[in-house]
Parts: sequence; C-alpha cells; structure tokens
Amino acid sequence: MKINFWNTALRAEIKATKPFLRTSEFLWQEGHTVHSTQEEAEKEVMKILDIYKNTVEEELAIPVTTGKKSNKEKFVGAVYTTTMESIMPDGKALQMGTSHFLGQNFSKPFEVKFADKDNVEHFAWQTSWGVSWRLIGAMIMAHGDDKGLVLPPKVAPMQAVIVPIYRNDEGKEAVLPKVEEIRKELESKDIRVHVDEREGLSPGYKFNDWELKGVPLRIEIGPKDIGKNSMVVAKRHNLEKISLSFTEIGKIPRILDEIQVEMLKKAREEAESNTLEISDYPEFKSKIEEGGFFNSPWCGKLECEEKIKEETGAEIRVIPFGSENANQKCIYCKEQSISVPVFARGY
Repeated sequence: MKINFWNTALRAEIKATKPFLRTSEFLWQEGHTVHSTQEEAEKEVMKILDIYKNTVEEELAIPVTTGKKSNKEKFVGAVYTTTMESIMPDGKALQMGTSHFLGQNFSKPFEVKFADKDNVEHFAWQTSWGVSWRLIGAMIMAHGDDKGLVLPPKVAPMQAVIVPIYRNDEGKEAVLPKVEEIRKELESKDIRVHVDEREGLSPGYKFNDWELKGVPLRIEIGPKDIGKNSMVVAKRHNLEKISLSFTEIGKIPRILDEIQVEMLKKAREEAESNTLEISDYPEFKSKIEEGGFFNSPWCGKLECEEKIKEETGAEIRVIPFGSENANQKCIYCKEQSISVPVFARGY
C-alpha cells in the first residue's frame, strides 16, 4: 500500500525562522508505504531517494550528496534514515529530503498486520519519506544573485519573456507583429513565453523587473532589430547577451537546455570548492567558521559525534554511500575509523 500526500504541516517553530527553510507552517510532500517483505520496503526507500535526487539535480540544478544519517540524527523510530544534503553558497548545509526505512518499529506496537497467501498473519514493513518547499528556498539561495532570482529553465513559470521596444505608434506597428510571430513560434515549441506589453514603463525598467524575477531568457525586439532581421537574447544566469536572426528562433530550446546544464555545473563546482578532506581536528576547528562540507574520518561512536558538535557546532549531515573506510583514524579520538561522513554546520 502506497499513500502520497501534498499537504501543509504545522509545528512549534518560533525561533530562528527563515522563509521556506524553517517556518511554523510549511507545504510539503510526504509518502507512507506498507510492504509484505523487508526487501521490498528497503527497495522502496532507495527508489524514492533516487527520485528526489534526480528531481533536485535535473530540475532545480542543485547537486546533492546522498547517504545515511547517523543513528543520532536519524528519524526517531526508523531503523535507518537516508538523506540528501546540499551545501549552500554561504557554506552551510541544507537537508533537501529524507527517505526512512521504518522496519517493523511501528507495525508491531500498532499491530499493523497482513495475511499472506496461506492466511497467516505477519507484521508489515513500512517506509516514509518527504520533501518540503525548503527546495524552493534552496533553489533561491543556490542560484540567486544581487539582481534577484535566477530560475532553472525546467521549473521557471516563464522560460522566456519578449520585451517589445518602441517610442511611438509607428515603431509599435513595426515591432508588435514580429513579436507576435516570435511568440507563436516559441509556443509551438512548448516554450513558456510571455510578452511584456505594459505601457508607461521604460525598457530598462522592464529588463530589471524580469531579471529580478529570474526569467531565464529575455528577448528584446525593437525597430532597429526589425531592420537587421535579428533580435537580442539576454541570458539571466550569466547576464550574457547574444544576437540571433529571426530565422534562428529554433535555437531557443537548445539554449534553454544549455542554461540548465550550465547552472548545475556551476553549482556543482561551487559545492566541490567548498568541500574539504580534513583528518586533523585542530584544522577542523579552525576552518569550521568559514563553513563548508568536511569529509572527516569517524569511529562510529556517539560520544565522538556529540563532542564534535558541542565543540564546533558541526554535525554529521550524511554518511555517503560507499564512504566506509577503516584505513584512517577518527578525527576526534584517533581510534580506527569506520566511515568518512560529511560534517558541516547547517540551517
């Protein structure tokens, strides 16, 4: 049995609230599933985590690190919690979503059973998982700049905005038919396009307004462009301007695809530059103020995890899949390590 919710949640958040990231009421998607076998339930946990990862990376253009939470940080009642973590431009970590294997920890006390084909009752195996509108906050932080939002093309409500430029009725009559032609052609290619026909506003005002709203492409068409049989295309993510002839309108979908790829690449490069391999505790403490992901060996003991958080404010955000490592010494106690988790301060 699989149940999916799109709903609001309320919790007692009154301190350190931040729009999208931590609010008393928030919008989220959550799922709950019940299975007949452990294998089936654990497979579901990983399937959902992969769906979340692909959504965040391929749609929102934000790289994530996936793995498990430590026993201290896992969801209360879960056998284990899988998570995806991202690093924001300020060096803080942000939990982007979780998928929990609940085992039979809830089915036994609540007597959630099913009858198998032989009519023998068994306790069910359960999972739960969720993401919230925190992803919107992450997208704003990861890509935005001092001019405003920068939206990845795949999720932008408007992928392109056309700004007609003219000073008088004569110019208007020359420009608007071509603008309408371009709009129809873009819509025929499934591009979400808008024409800014607002009167009484200068082109400069409109340019800034659409930059603030993060529209991936701005197309400028004026009388001079009509004369040259071309248009100016401004890219929001890197502020680059290019000139395309009207016959090259078919390149717009490809340009949007390139922007999507470039935004993820840039975010990944920034994340990698903010990720350090550190096995020396004094160095760890000296650099934690600057923020970042610290890949540091850990013995697996709760006391070391708690001491590191108490002394530095950094916690184990995620133990990446495949990070098992017994060849190093724990960064805190210097005993044999069992893995190399990601330590960081977070939101």
